[in-house]
Amino acid sequence: MMAIFFLLNTLVYQNGDTLLFMKQDSIISRWILGEEIQPLDSLEARVIKRVKVSPDNKFFFIHEETYASSSYKPLQTKIVYYDANKVKIWEEFHNDERIISYKLSNIYDSLLVFVDMEQNGKIPRLCTIKNKKKDIIIEKGEWQRVVNYAISPNCRYMVFHNRNHYFDKMWDYIYAVDLKLKKNWTYLFPLCLSCKRGKIALNIDDTGTAEVIHKGEHRIFSNEGNLIDFFLE
Repeated sequence: MMAIFFLLNTLVYQNGDTLLFMKQDSIISRWILGEEIQPLDSLEARVIKRVKVSPDNKFFFIHEETYASSSYKPLQTKIVYYDANKVKIWEEFHNDERIISYKLSNIYDSLLVFVDMEQNGKIPRLCTIKNKKKDIIIEKGEWQRVVNYAISPNCRYMVFHNRNHYFDKMWDYIYAVDLKLKKNWTYLFPLCLSCKRGKIALNIDDTGTAEVIHKGEHRIFSNEGNLIDFFLE
């Protein structure tokens, strides 16, 4: 019982480039991240490590980018998902023309969301890891870009600001997914935000009701994608 109590009460916190593993307000260990130089064949490689910690401080992931000394493109990207006891839950890496995005990858308590894409940021694929099970939410080629997204507090619903070609222009879309039922809906945004560098803020609640905000315009969508309210603020 004492061992189980210890495991359940270990939490992880981030302080700059350092991970602090704590139990009952006491630091029990540290991991220091940042940039390392590692051997690569007969040369040296530069490895950059960054981290994100879950809101409940029970999980974290480390994102790694490996560069040759003379290259600005990563030779390999990797994401490693742990619990607060440093037990590895999942590992994924790419060493071809696709990279894992640190910016678009996030961790929501026990749900890991990660995005891989081409080196130029296009043709994303978005996956989730839950209970060591991998689900592909967005397939390669389905969208040109994922700009940003939000997830409901219960981790069931996701809403995205994505981009795709529509005739001869890149247009903006709102896309939402029910992760449990695998249902989705899409809404073509009436303005070309990529033409005007506009930004969209996203929120979604535990019922799948999504709020999309652009320059004071609030659009409210039901979990089936129906526009149920519009107001200015």
